[in-house]
Amino acid sequence: MMEYITYATDTRGRQSASTTPLSPAVSRNNPTVVENILPEGSLSHESSEAQDAELFLTYCNSQPLLLFPCRSSLASLGKRDVELLLAMGAMGARFKDQGVHSKAIQDEIGRKTERACSMVMMRVAAGTVELSTIQTLCILSMLEFTAGHIIRAGSYTGLATHFIRHLKKEGFEKLSNLETERDERKLCYISLIMLQNIHGSLQPPEVGDSLNSLAAPGGWNSLLRTGSTTKAISWGSSGDNKLDIGISGTNVHTSELWALACNYASSHVGVDAHSPWSPRSDYSLINFHHCEHESLMPLRFRLHASRFQDHPPAELQAHRDYWGPWIFFQMVWHAVPCLANHPFLLSMRLRKFRRTMPQSFLRNSFEQLTFHSGWVVHFLELTESKNFEVSDPTIGQCVAIVATIYLQHSFVEDRGFSKKAQMGFEKCLNFLRNMGRRWPHIDRQVGHLEQLRDTVAPGGLTTDGGAPAVSHTHQKWSVNLQLLWKILVYAHASNTSDAAGDIFGPELAKDSVGHSGDPSAGAITERDFSLFGSAGISGHTTVASECVTYPPDQIEDPTQAGSQTSPTLDISGLPDDLSVDFPGSDTLFLQLQDYGRAFEDWLSINPS
Repeated sequence: MMEYITYATDTRGRQSASTTPLSPAVSRNNPTVVENILPEGSLSHESSEAQDAELFLTYCNSQPLLLFPCRSSLASLGKRDVELLLAMGAMGARFKDQGVHSKAIQDEIGRKTERACSMVMMRVAAGTVELSTIQTLCILSMLEFTAGHIIRAGSYTGLATHFIRHLKKEGFEKLSNLETERDERKLCYISLIMLQNIHGSLQPPEVGDSLNSLAAPGGWNSLLRTGSTTKAISWGSSGDNKLDIGISGTNVHTSELWALACNYASSHVGVDAHSPWSPRSDYSLINFHHCEHESLMPLRFRLHASRFQDHPPAELQAHRDYWGPWIFFQMVWHAVPCLANHPFLLSMRLRKFRRTMPQSFLRNSFEQLTFHSGWVVHFLELTESKNFEVSDPTIGQCVAIVATIYLQHSFVEDRGFSKKAQMGFEKCLNFLRNMGRRWPHIDRQVGHLEQLRDTVAPGGLTTDGGAPAVSHTHQKWSVNLQLLWKILVYAHASNTSDAAGDIFGPELAKDSVGHSGDPSAGAITERDFSLFGSAGISGHTTVASECVTYPPDQIEDPTQAGSQTSPTLDISGLPDDLSVDFPGSDTLFLQLQDYGRAFEDWLSINPS
């Protein structure tokens, strides 16, 4: 016979739990129905629940939410409330065996998530909310978001935020090194900020918000929105006196950069929008904060200083609480310019600038796109070579964004470039397939990308605008724009198509829109987005065909050697393929990691 938990209040105002028999005829979907899986406040190290909690601490704590002190063990957690242990177990169970590809594990996750939610709601109704309740809400938000229940995830985040705002937060206004932080209230507070940011477009950040804005009603945080706010949060300045707050503390700011990029991707661009190269545009804002964030990042977190590639796999695994956040920083930092320069997102911002788009913008955008997408694939190869399982689902979205870029470039006419792009797309897809065992929304992204690839179809021929003697005919390609945009917007990519599976009942589910509705391509047409088969945005109608990118004697693309009027992009030597071999034992080309090392050597020279 099934049981459910009822709460009674003792003489000290605390809850105690008792079990009451439940008739099998009662629906499992009743919110008061929960299974008595664990004895309250205890875990035996031999139990499967203890193993799931250990998996949470290994693969989820600080990856991305640092809810418990670094290097926490099951024993160090002490006596915890049942709902928190259940939520930890539900997330940790994703990392057993085949993960969510196993029906048994799916059912286990569903049972524990449902029960944890029911117990949290009972605490709210009884007025006995504790820190563990807020921690549970954070985990539940992650569970529901990755399950595709966007509205429900947002409600859990909002409820946890509401509770935090009504607590005193002395000393919380400044970030310190979170690797040494033991106060779980502060860790929970910071985790809530990061949770909102990594989910991106659930509730876009408001301009002017700051870290301590949780203390007052109103909008959410945006650490990077104002320079003065950023400098007040233990960053010091972008000069030599910057404060090292550790990788986890720094990643709170990395998540703010991600939130800006997510908001950029989900925005519907009006006809009066600034040009991307305008200092007042959202594109320029992201570029500014991207550089500012790098200037504040301690040098020891750079690739050449951390030497991830030199550490043995066992050591990397034993210190996941550092290397997991380190990979988050690397991947998000490189994914943000990929999103900002994504040809589809730029195409919406370039509709009215056909004859006025600077050629320098075209070139810079393409170089940013190929440079940073190449680095993302490089880190995929690094983690694969080290057998290091990347567990943070945000990184899966970063890879999905890069995969769409490689898919576009798979159809260019240059065979060498096309082959590299196809290889990059397959690497991204293989990584996402492996991560899809742990996170159902990443598994759906794999399906979206495969479907997008299958929808690319020939769209006729186009001829450039050069002189008749040197004009060229190119193949045009059409693509499903709605699906492409859905992949790029994190909340929409995570959302399931079944509205009834989220939070509303049958009467409201059919009218549910909110944050879960798919974006509309609006005024973007197939003719405007004839970019598949071109490098970057070079195939967009805003690029006047008679404009040139390179001086006539420096055109390096042999397919364009007969024409000096086509907007040729030099794809040779760009870091979109980190395994390019050059003839001879010596080369004048620096490897990617050499640039950072050479620059740091230059900085370390003391003037005489």
